[in-house]
Amino acid sequence: MHYILTVITIAIIFSLPSIGFAQNPDNASESVGAQVKLITPILQKISDKGTYLIAIKSGQSPISTGLNIEIVFLNKTSPYLNAPPPNAESNLSSTEYNKSSGMVVPSVIERTLPVKSYDIMINSTDGKEIWKKANQIPQGGRGPQTIKLDNYDIGNITISINNIVADPTVVDILNQNANNTNEFAALNQTESKLPTDSVKFQTGILVT
Repeated sequence: MHYILTVITIAIIFSLPSIGFAQNPDNASESVGAQVKLITPILQKISDKGTYLIAIKSGQSPISTGLNIEIVFLNKTSPYLNAPPPNAESNLSSTEYNKSSGMVVPSVIERTLPVKSYDIMINSTDGKEIWKKANQIPQGGRGPQTIKLDNYDIGNITISINNIVADPTVVDILNQNANNTNEFAALNQTESKLPTDSVKFQTGILVT
């Protein structure tokens, strides 16, 4: 009898690790190395008031880290950016890094414009707000964002960049873009009167 009990006890003990390490079905996609990205690696559009050429760059990243994008505020007279190679892991910077030498080699000359702040929001096709950040402060006309969602398998989305507040240091450039109408004369006044701009992109999220 003791022999039989010992055998049963050992069998139970050896079965415990497989139970303890059973994977949660909800995390199965992360465990097999799923990747997330936008369906288009570079989105570009002139802002609603014609002030900027705004680009959204996205690279392919592990779903566990979230969807990585970079918003770039360009002079509207800038040439449109070229898409990265099809197998590029990421295009979140306008530079290519030579890891062996530490050199940074510009791949595209991007004439960015400083922006004081902006808001960003993502909506699903039915208009539901699924992600939002306000009063984002870009550096040198660039705003990287990491978008973490409960579910990335949502298909088409709308990315809205609103309340884009121009940096006062570029008022002359912006007025030239506005055909010298002094549209941005308010930049010399109080912050509450600073003009704003906006843009919307229709795109989609892919999980691979």
